[in-house]
Amino acid sequence: MNAGEGRILVVCAANVCRSPMAELSLRQAFSDAGAGFAGVEVASAGISAMAEWPVCAEVRDFDGGPGWGELADAHRSRHLDPDDALGAALVLAASREIRAAVVAAAPASRRRVFTLREAAWLGAGYRGDEGPQGAWAVEAFARHIDGRRGLRPLPAPRRAGLTRRLQDPVDIADAHRSRTGVHRSTVRAVRSAADEIAALITGSR
Repeated sequence: MNAGEGRILVVCAANVCRSPMAELSLRQAFSDAGAGFAGVEVASAGISAMAEWPVCAEVRDFDGGPGWGELADAHRSRHLDPDDALGAALVLAASREIRAAVVAAAPASRRRVFTLREAAWLGAGYRGDEGPQGAWAVEAFARHIDGRRGLRPLPAPRRAGLTRRLQDPVDIADAHRSRTGVHRSTVRAVRSAADEIAALITGSR
């Protein structure tokens, strides 16, 4: 598999919550963007995934509009294959820890690997409607945000929640075993980041 063919890979830990939520959201957004983006391939995997697990209930029951249930039901988890990262034009990780694990597994992919929120942050102001469509648009966006590393400093960690624990604003933490409200908020955060990235790539924002 050759890099730079417009594929997007999303990676989390178990591939049952954060990464499939982002994968399905991106696939849905590209489908809605029209024929020019119909060929964009999006997949997901987990660095510690057990094979063939379904998505979590929060992803399955998310109100994603027509066809969401079918997309969610079709997903089955899979472990990250380094070749998947090497063959992707853009790799979106749930957190810095996951990003580091992807780079460790596939060092040559380093310049194409970002967290979901990092990609959205670095891509702010990008005008996808002024460039190519489809796979070429994904590659152009990946090059753009890679070029902005260090030029747009990432937001600083902050204390949040009742515990005032320090949180990294470019991470979306694993909440799969957290209480329902936290888990649901995590799923919505993934959806928001994925929608932002899709809008930047397709020029719909």
